[in-house]
Amino acid sequence: MIPEILAAAFVLALVSTSVSHAASIIVAASNSSPESKERADFICDGTNDQVKLLESITRASRVTTKVDTAPAVQKSVECYGRHSVEWVPGDYYLGETLTIPDAADVAIHAEGTYFHYIPKEGDAVVVTGMNRCRYYFGTIESNSAGAAILVKPTAEMPALMSFLNFTGLLGSDQRGTGLYLDSTQSGVCCNRFEGTDIMGFDTGVFVSDAIAKCDTNWFWFSYIRMCNTGIQELGKGVDDNVWNVNVDASIPDSLSLRTAATHGKWYVIMGTWTFEGVNNAVILDPGASQNVIEVHPPLEDFAWEDNSGNNTNIILTAKRYLNAQCC
Repeated sequence: MIPEILAAAFVLALVSTSVSHAASIIVAASNSSPESKERADFICDGTNDQVKLLESITRASRVTTKVDTAPAVQKSVECYGRHSVEWVPGDYYLGETLTIPDAADVAIHAEGTYFHYIPKEGDAVVVTGMNRCRYYFGTIESNSAGAAILVKPTAEMPALMSFLNFTGLLGSDQRGTGLYLDSTQSGVCCNRFEGTDIMGFDTGVFVSDAIAKCDTNWFWFSYIRMCNTGIQELGKGVDDNVWNVNVDASIPDSLSLRTAATHGKWYVIMGTWTFEGVNNAVILDPGASQNVIEVHPPLEDFAWEDNSGNNTNIILTAKRYLNAQCC
């Protein structure tokens, strides 16, 4: 009988281990399940929940880490580090911007969450410097003219080699921006941005001119829709990004994607819904060069423009190989 008891205890230990959570701090929403609240370190009350969410991150230790300022140049910075938080499923209400501070080797596990950004102006979530971080958000709903997620690293620390995932970014009335990358103070490089739904904004994804650099990022989005502009990528300091996207110009006078950047690679599932031949599927803006854009269905089925001013951009379609300048 003893061996059977020991075996059962061993199996129970394995099960317990498999469902244990590695998070340093656990936060529950006001409407999270009773089981979640029992194991939570903080329980939000549905008002200004950004305060407790931020506190769960700033409970981390301060560490010194090296970050790249160029491919072969590094500097040492101090930031929050070596920490993990879990924000359990539920509804979180942000009365002000939730700012994720400079961090290294930090993880946010927030799948199954739903964030309501209450103000009509400002950004819902701002991510500053990050180094080897993994941020997994749920859905962020915003009616603001700002961004649902703004990645804006500080002058002290760039955003490098990190994952930023979300379930959905939901706007309304074509206001604001879904995901906004701002490299005016420091670089946004070598990151992966992944999401399932971006809907209802003026611009779904916007990449600004970079005073530093915005390059070598990977983008994967299941669907960008019902935005005035699905994706816009400016050109200064922006290069070598890789896009795997499904994007539609699905409302009147909208545009699927436009780029002024260089050396980009695009894998695009394209649509303009009932506006084929009217809404632009692709616009190559002045300065765009040496981009390779693979489009399905063929780009010839849609309206598009080449204003790049050069003949180095390549369009690959199911019908034929196109040099963008000549078509």
